[in-house]
Amino acid sequence: MRRKEFEVADDEVCEAFLNERDDGVLTFSGSDGWPKAVPLNYAYAGGNVYFHGSKKGEKMSGLAEDDRAEFVVYEAHAFIPSYYSDPLMACPATLYFRSVRIRGRVEQVEDAGEKAIALAALMAKLQPEGGHLPIDAGHPKYAAQLKGVAVLRLGIEEMTGKFKFGQNLSESKRGEVINGLENRGRQGDPQTVSFMKALAPKRD
Repeated sequence: MRRKEFEVADDEVCEAFLNERDDGVLTFSGSDGWPKAVPLNYAYAGGNVYFHGSKKGEKMSGLAEDDRAEFVVYEAHAFIPSYYSDPLMACPATLYFRSVRIRGRVEQVEDAGEKAIALAALMAKLQPEGGHLPIDAGHPKYAAQLKGVAVLRLGIEEMTGKFKFGQNLSESKRGEVINGLENRGRQGDPQTVSFMKALAPKRD
């Protein structure tokens, strides 16, 4: 059952998360009838999600037959041990995370200008320091490369977020978990505490 308190309805919050992350998993129906799940780098630009790769392969053949797809971007932040809030039972053990799920249809981009925009956005995420000739559809050095690479556009029809940071806990239980994370001090724990405090239900 999907917990309402973890849902993120604000598209801007989901978009900000998409711009933070570099990779996700694209799921679609394969040409052999089996569901496929493919990990991919991506760029979010102009309200679309873009991927790149070879013009041939199971991804291309499957999406050519059925262009419907879902794309999931996920980040695990911290495992929460059960004993942070219950000294006996294992049930409270959980993982705090952020995720965004996108549903839409995938189309192959043919326009060189749009390809350049998508690939430039991808390079800006993965190689923000630059160090390369800017990708420009009008530059002769990129003409052949843009023609040879496949760029796919996932048009977003539905986008939902789920950020789980103890919003379902009572104030006292939340305080116990925060105290446990602050004392543990693993990488990621300080950010998890920040999310827990920011996303805590507002009390009148």
